[in-house]
Amino acid sequence: MNHVLLLKNKTVPVDPYFEAFRSEYSTTFLPLLTHTHTNKSDTIKYLLSSEFLTTEAIIITSQRAVEILVQLLEELPTSVVDSIKQNQIVYTVGPATSKVLEDAGFGQVRGGENAGNGSKLADIIIADGIGQLVFFTGETRRDIIPVKLALAGIPLVEKVIYKTENRHDIISLFNSWVDDVQQSEGIKWVVFFSPQGTELIVEYLQNYKGVDYRIASIGPTTEEYLVKNGLVPQTVSSKPQAQTLFQEIQNQRTKERETFRHK
Repeated sequence: MNHVLLLKNKTVPVDPYFEAFRSEYSTTFLPLLTHTHTNKSDTIKYLLSSEFLTTEAIIITSQRAVEILVQLLEELPTSVVDSIKQNQIVYTVGPATSKVLEDAGFGQVRGGENAGNGSKLADIIIADGIGQLVFFTGETRRDIIPVKLALAGIPLVEKVIYKTENRHDIISLFNSWVDDVQQSEGIKWVVFFSPQGTELIVEYLQNYKGVDYRIASIGPTTEEYLVKNGLVPQTVSSKPQAQTLFQEIQNQRTKERETFRHK
C-alpha cells in the first residue's frame, strides 16, 4: 500500500483530498496550524441579531472560516439556521470552498469556480448590486475585497471569527506517521499546501535520514519556498485542486516506473 501524508487540516464534513487519494493511498492528515474561535459568545450574539439576520449576503473565503461558522451555527436554534442557509447569499472564492459551503447546506453560494481570487469575487459582488454584506474572516486576511468594495461605495461589516496558531507537536506527529508506514514497501509522499506553519517540519526534514519519502507541492509558490529551503519537490500540482494533485503524483509514479524499466 502506498502512503500520503497531507500537511493540512482535514476539511469537514468532506475533504476532497481524502476522497481523491483514498482508493490508491493510505491517507493521513498532519495539521500544521490550529484554528480556534475568537469571542465565541459575542459572535453567537451577532448571528442572532436583527443586524445579521437582515443582512443580504455573507462573504467567506476560507474553508477554515466555513468550519468555524458551521460550528457556531450548531449553537443556534434550527429554525434560525435553516433561514440563514436558505435565504442569505454566500460569496466565496474557488470551487473547493464553494463545495464545502454547499455540502454544509447553504443554498445560495455564488462566486466559487467563477471567482479564482478576491478581486474577481469583489467584481461579482459589485455587479450583483448587493447592499448589505458581512465578511467572516480570520485574524489574518488580505485587504483586496474590503478595499475594492469600499471604492465601489458598498458598506461591509467585518467579523473576525477565528485565529490561527502554529502547532508545536508537528515533529512527534510526523514521527508517529513514520512508525506506522516504515515497514511498508509502498511509496511515501509528503504533500505541502502552503509555506504557513511549516517552519518546524521544513527544518526537521532538511536533515532527516529516516524513511525514504517524496515531496509534492500544491503549487509554484510553495515549491519556491521549499526549494529555497533545500527541499526539492518531485512533483508540483499544475492546479491547486485535489484531483489534479492526485493525477500529478500518479504521473510521477509512472515516470519512475518507466525510468526503472529502462535502466
